[in-house]
Amino acid sequence: MGISKSSLTRLLRTPVKTVCFFLLLSFTVALVCAGGSLWKLCGDNLERFETIFTTIGTVEQTPERMEQEAVWYADKGNYRYFNCAVYGETISADVLDFEGAGYLSGPEQRAYYEALPQEYKLKEDREGYWQHMVIEASPLEDCVPAGPVKIEVKKVLYSVYPVNTSPIYLCDHNTEHPQKLYADKTYLMALGEGWTHEWEEKGAAAIFEYVPVEGPYSTQADGEGRRLPTELTGNWIVELTPDFYETKEGQNWLNLCEEYERHDSSNLFPVTATQDLNLIMAFYTKQAYLSEGEYFSEEDYRQGNKVCLVPARFAQRNKLHVGDSLHLALRYANYAASPGRGGAEGYLNAEGECYQVFEESDYTIKGIYEVGVGLDVDWGYTLNRNEVFIPTASIKNSKENNIALFGPMEGYTTAFRIPNGSESIENYKRLWEAQGVDHVEITFYDGGYTKLEGGLQNIKEMSMLLLMTGTISAVCIVIFFCYLFIGKQKRRTAIERCLGMTKGQCARSLLTGIVAIAFLGCIAGAFAGQYFAGTAAAQMAFAETFDTRFSNGEIQFNRERSEEEQAEADETAANAYLTEADWRMSAVCGGVVFLFTLGTAFAGIYGNLRLEPLALLAGTEK
Repeated sequence: MGISKSSLTRLLRTPVKTVCFFLLLSFTVALVCAGGSLWKLCGDNLERFETIFTTIGTVEQTPERMEQEAVWYADKGNYRYFNCAVYGETISADVLDFEGAGYLSGPEQRAYYEALPQEYKLKEDREGYWQHMVIEASPLEDCVPAGPVKIEVKKVLYSVYPVNTSPIYLCDHNTEHPQKLYADKTYLMALGEGWTHEWEEKGAAAIFEYVPVEGPYSTQADGEGRRLPTELTGNWIVELTPDFYETKEGQNWLNLCEEYERHDSSNLFPVTATQDLNLIMAFYTKQAYLSEGEYFSEEDYRQGNKVCLVPARFAQRNKLHVGDSLHLALRYANYAASPGRGGAEGYLNAEGECYQVFEESDYTIKGIYEVGVGLDVDWGYTLNRNEVFIPTASIKNSKENNIALFGPMEGYTTAFRIPNGSESIENYKRLWEAQGVDHVEITFYDGGYTKLEGGLQNIKEMSMLLLMTGTISAVCIVIFFCYLFIGKQKRRTAIERCLGMTKGQCARSLLTGIVAIAFLGCIAGAFAGQYFAGTAAAQMAFAETFDTRFSNGEIQFNRERSEEEQAEADETAANAYLTEADWRMSAVCGGVVFLFTLGTAFAGIYGNLRLEPLALLAGTEK
C-alpha cells in the first residue's frame, strides 16, 4: 500500500506533466469513442432504414406527339380545341425484364378486375349516381337535335333513376351536323345527363338536357394487348324496326342494358391484383393504411393464398370483419387504367355479348384499410371507394378471353421494386439505358432514402476520420508519457533495487501512478465521447428533415403544406433516426485504449527490470 501511495505522490510532484497526460489522454479517448459510436450508429441507422424505406420505380409510356382535337359545343356554336396525346405502338411491360435489374418485386403492369356486385352494398344511401338510360323515344316533330329538342319517352329499357317526365329535352351537343329525326319514327337511344344551353343566363332554371352516350361497343383485347376486330360501332341511336330485338344488333342493345343492370360507372366493384402492395402509390405513401388485421405476407404473394384487403367503408356497409369470407366473381380485366381513374372499356366483348365470370372464389378478409385525405394528384393514383386487393397469384384461371381494355403503361398501373440506395438506382438506370427503348419514362421513389444514405455515409466517413485520428493520437500520447513516466525512470528503479525492493515492488511503484491516470482519463474520455456522439446524432436527425413520401418530386402537388404538416413531416424525419449512441461502443473503445496503455507500460517496466541495478546505474551515468 505504501509503495502505491509513494508512486501517486511522485506524480503530484510533477503536476504539469501529470495534468497534461490526463487531459491529452481524455481528449484522444473522447475522439476514439465519439468516432466509434458515430460509426456504429450510422451502421445501425442504415440497417434500420432498410426495414423502413422502400425503393420503387413507376413506368410510363410517353406519347410520340401531341395533336389538337376539335370538339363541337352546341351551346357555343363553335369548336373547342384540346391537346390530345398520340401514342405509337403499345410497348409491353416485358421490356422491363432484363438481366441484372435486381427486382425485389415486379415488374408488373397491374390489371383491375370488374367483379359482380353480388348482394354487396357498394354505396351509401345518400350518395347519388350519374344518370344515364337506354330508352325508346320519338321526337314531337321532325327536327335536327343541334339544340334542345323535345322527345317523347315511349319505353325505358334501362335507367339509373326512374324517368318520371315526358317529353324530355335532347341535344346532340358535340356533333356539328346531327342526323335528322322524324316524328313518325321510334328510335332506340343511349342518353346521359348533359349540358344546359342557358345555364349562364338562367342557372338552375335553365332547360335540362340529355346528351348521347356510347351505344354497344367493345374494346376487347387479346393476351398480347391487340384490339380484337368487332362490328360494334358505339352509335348512340338506331331506328327501331319490326322484330329489331330479334336481330344481332338488337341483341347487342339488350346485352348492353343487361350490363348496365349489373353495374355502372358509379357503382364499380373493382378488384386489384398485385405482387406487392408497396407498388401501389397510395400504400407506398401511407395514404392508405391498415386499420385492422394484417397485410399480405410473402407466402400469400408466392402461393397465391385466397386472402384480400377491403376498404373500411365497404366493410362497415356490409358488416364485414377480419376473418370473414368475401365472394369474388371476376368478369373482365382492365390493363389501361386504375379504378380511381376509371377506363373507357366497352361493356361488351367483341361479339357484342356480356363478359362471363372466369374466376370465382371465396376470399378471406385478412385486413381492412383506411384511406386518409391525400394531396391533389392524378386520379389514377387514388383508390376507388370499393377497391379490393388480392395477390396476383390467387387468380388461377386464364383471363385471356376477358381483357376488356389494354393500353400503354402508366405510372399508376406499372411499377417495380429494387433494393434501396443510390448505387442500386444508378445501376438500374445504366442497364436500362443500354436496352435502347424509346418513349418509356421511369421515375424512382425511395421516400428520401438516397438523401438519408448520402448524409449517413458522410457522417460515417467523418466518424472514421475521428476514430483514426483519435487512435493515432492515443498511441503517440501513451508511448510518449510511458517513456516519461517509466522509460526515463531507470535510475529510480536501480536505486529501489539496491535498497532491497523486489522486481514486483519496483513494477508496482512504476505502474500504479500511470495506471491511475490512464484509468481516470479513459473513463472521462469515454463519457465525453458518448456525450459528443449523442449530441451530434440528435443534431444530425433534425438537420436531415425532408418529405418522406417522395424523393424526386416527379408528381407535382397542387398546394403548399401547412406549418402543422411541415412540423409533422420534420418530426417524422427526426423519429426515423436512431439518435442514442450505444454506450457499449464507448466502453469498448475506452477499454482498448486503457489496455494499450497497460501493455505499453508493462513493456517499459520489463525493459527497466531485465537489467541489473549496477548496469542501470551505469546507464544513467552515461
